Amino acid sequence: MDSTTKNTIIIVGAGFVGTTLAWYLSKHTNQRIILLDKKHASQGVTQHAFAWLNVSYGRPDAYSQLRKQALAQWRSLDEHTQGQLNIQWSGAISWQDNETATASFIDEHQKNHFNVKALNKNALQKMEPNLCTLPTLAAFCPDEGSVDPVYATQTLLKLAIDQGIIYLPQHEVLSLVQEGQRILGVITEHGTFLADQTVITAGIDATALIGSIGVKLPVSASPSIIVHINAPDEKPLVQHIISTPEMELRPASTGKILCAEDYLSDRPEHSADCIAQNALTVIKNSFIGSDTLNLEKTFIGMRPMPKDEMPIAGKVADFEGLYIISMHAAITLAPLICQLAQDEILHGIEHTALGPYRLTRFASGN
Repeated sequence: MDSTTKNTIIIVGAGFVGTTLAWYLSKHTNQRIILLDKKHASQGVTQHAFAWLNVSYGRPDAYSQLRKQALAQWRSLDEHTQGQLNIQWSGAISWQDNETATASFIDEHQKNHFNVKALNKNALQKMEPNLCTLPTLAAFCPDEGSVDPVYATQTLLKLAIDQGIIYLPQHEVLSLVQEGQRILGVITEHGTFLADQTVITAGIDATALIGSIGVKLPVSASPSIIVHINAPDEKPLVQHIISTPEMELRPASTGKILCAEDYLSDRPEHSADCIAQNALTVIKNSFIGSDTLNLEKTFIGMRPMPKDEMPIAGKVADFEGLYIISMHAAITLAPLICQLAQDEILHGIEHTALGPYRLTRFASGN
């Protein structure tokens, strides 16, 4: 298929970021929007996201504030989609290695105006009645939540299609169409698509695409392990997102628990299956009534990780008609970044909030 239509925006990558951007653009422009994916929407790294919508504690203050704004944008997105994304605003419970560290965590973030509450043992027991290993002090962040990343992506995609976007799965982008310093579109295995603007939201694949025009994208693959656990009992075992030095888990769909684990190495004892089994053991030792829990499946997700771990969003310097979005915390940040990006793409403005996250910051060797 060839496309010579002007007033066209191409988005490469139909993960959660690309689909969210398509939705925002479709609400604010009558331009032709084409969303391409080499497979199907949400079937890349999106399907392996833990999808905890949170503020990144312990990060630079400006970045934590960005993520706080992102949570507010999630609330707005929830409202504008009339609750169709099924966001679970359960809040998150966490504690550190000891009471002093947890108290410091709570105090520091309260001083920075984050909504963090202290829980003693009794309060924690009421919120998580099945938890049998109780710290003396825990932190509760009521504004945080989670979402099924595949369901949310597919729901936004349907809404975007209803608003007029063109979605083309199984259209792998092989290269960019370049004329001097202007990007005119993309070449896929099914033909050439021309556009006024091309937006790359292709995760790890963005590195090769951007590299093909001589631009280095300092993004590498960062593996993480996602464990799906069956919880057959009718009564939910876990009520909130829980993050501790020993475990990170959340309730997923009915009868399911999702667990996130660090990828340690490629040694046999650190295989995804071994890590998953260890995680299941920790959870069974931590919750009453967990004997029926069993492993369903385990995945290693390859997340795009910028060199300094901060998002990359904006025009690609020295090239007209090319925009890039690449970030590690894609699920949390996507609604805010895409809302700002659609404004930049459509109106050629530059948002101050995205200033620290331009690709040009790496030009000095950062």
